[in-house]
Amino acid sequence: MNNLPKEYTRHFFLPEDQRLFDYDQIFSVSAMWVELGMENVEATYDLYVRHLPKKRNFMIFAGLDEIIQGILNWTYTDEEVKYLLDNGIITPKCAALMKDYKFKGDVWAMPEGSIFFPAEPVVRITGKIWEVNLMTFFLINALTSNTIFSTKIVRSYLAAEGKYKVVTGPSIRAHGHESGLKFGRAAYMFGAPSNIVPAFSRKFEMPMSGVNTKAYHAFITSFSSELEAMRKATSVFPKISFMIDTYGTKQGIRNFITVAKENQAAGKPLPTGVVIDSGDSVRDFANQATYVRKELDKAGLKEVQITVTGNFEEERISQYVKIGAPADKILVFTELVVPGDDPKLEAVLKLAQYEHDGQTDFAVKLAKGKISYPGEKQVFRKYNEGKIAGDIIGLSNEDLGTKLLQPYIEDGKLLSPMPTLDEIRKFTLEQLKKLPKPMCSVWKLAKYRVETSRSLEDLLEKAKNRAYTKRDNSE
Repeated sequence: MNNLPKEYTRHFFLPEDQRLFDYDQIFSVSAMWVELGMENVEATYDLYVRHLPKKRNFMIFAGLDEIIQGILNWTYTDEEVKYLLDNGIITPKCAALMKDYKFKGDVWAMPEGSIFFPAEPVVRITGKIWEVNLMTFFLINALTSNTIFSTKIVRSYLAAEGKYKVVTGPSIRAHGHESGLKFGRAAYMFGAPSNIVPAFSRKFEMPMSGVNTKAYHAFITSFSSELEAMRKATSVFPKISFMIDTYGTKQGIRNFITVAKENQAAGKPLPTGVVIDSGDSVRDFANQATYVRKELDKAGLKEVQITVTGNFEEERISQYVKIGAPADKILVFTELVVPGDDPKLEAVLKLAQYEHDGQTDFAVKLAKGKISYPGEKQVFRKYNEGKIAGDIIGLSNEDLGTKLLQPYIEDGKLLSPMPTLDEIRKFTLEQLKKLPKPMCSVWKLAKYRVETSRSLEDLLEKAKNRAYTKRDNSE
C-alpha cells in the first residue's frame, strides 16, 4: 500500500494519526500552559469511567497494553509540529518543546483484566501538565474501545455457565478492522478463540490455535448440490465443519452424515462439526440442535460437534442454557462486536493535582453529576471468603485493603515486561472466580459498594472551599 500514489492512500488512517486528534482544544490548552511558564508543572491525571453501561454489574479493564505502548512511543514529527504551528494551534515555544517530546513521568494502573467500577481510576498518570494533556484523546479512546468489548463479552461467558464453550466469530460487522482486532483480543481474554487468527496471532506473537476450517453458504451454493459441495470440501480439508442449513437443516444433516460415513469407510478423517446459523428463535435453534444431535448419535457420529450461531448474545445464551438443548459451542459476534444494548462508555481523563512554585494544588470539577475527586488516589479492595466484597477509593498513602493500582512506568521507563495475552487471559479468568454469584447475573442488577475514604472526602471539601474562594475573588 505504501507504493501506491498519494491520492490512493490519503483516506486511510495510520496509528500515528491519533496524535493529531482534537487539536483545536487539546493542543491549544497545552500551548497556553507552556506560554504561561507552566511547562515544568508536574501534574497527576486520573483515567476512569463515570457510569456503568446498561444492565452491567461491573466492567473489565482492557487496553492497558495499548495505553502503555502509546505513552512510551508518543512523539511528534517536524512535519506535524509545523502543521500545528502554521495553523495557529500551538505557539513557537510549545512547538520547540514538542519536537523533543518524550514522556518521562510515572504510570500506575490496574492490571489488564481487572474487575472495576465507576469513578475508580484504572490508570493514574503523573508527568508534565502539558505533556499528559496531549494524550487525552488517545487515553480515553484506548480505554473506551477495549473495555466496551471486554465488558460485553464477559456477559456471554458468564451466561453460558460453563455448559457451552463460547467462541467468537467473524468480525466482519465491526466498525473497522482495528475495532475487529480489539474485539478478538478481548474475546481471547475469556478463552474464546477468534476467527481473525492470522492477523491476531502475528500481532500478539501467538501460535495459531483453535482454527476450525469451515465451509459456509457461499461454498455450498457454488456447486450443483449440497452433497457434491460437501464431498469436494472434504477432499481438500477432511477435518472441516459445515453449515448445514443452506437449504434446510434436515437435508443438511442427512448429506453431512452421508459424506462422513463415506470418509469413515475410506479410512479418512471425519468432518469435525456442523454449524446451525439460522432460526426464528432460541427455541428454534434448540429444536434444530436436538434433532441434529439425535441424528448424529444414531449414525455413530457422537464425536462430531454442534455449533449454534445466530445473533446470540448473553440473554439468548442464558435462554439456551435454561432449555438445556445440546450444543458444544455457541458462536457470538455481531451483537458483541457492535453492542446494541449500550455501545457507549463515558470515559474521562481528569486533572487531580499539580505542583506549582513548590506548592501542591488540587484540581476538582464541581459540575452537578460530574464531580471529580482531587489528589493522588488509590483503589482498595476488600474480600469476603475469596469473593470481592467492596472497594474504597482513597489517597495513595492510605492502607485500606488490597491496592489495585500497580506501578508500570517510572521516570518514563517501563518497570518490567508487559504480560503476554495468555497471562492476561489467566488473570482475567481468575478475577471472574472472585465475583459473588449475584454479580454474575445477566438479567438482574446486583449491588456492590464503592466508597470514598474519609481522607479523600476531607480533601474534596478543602478543594471545594479553595475553588469557591477563587471564584469569589474573581467576581
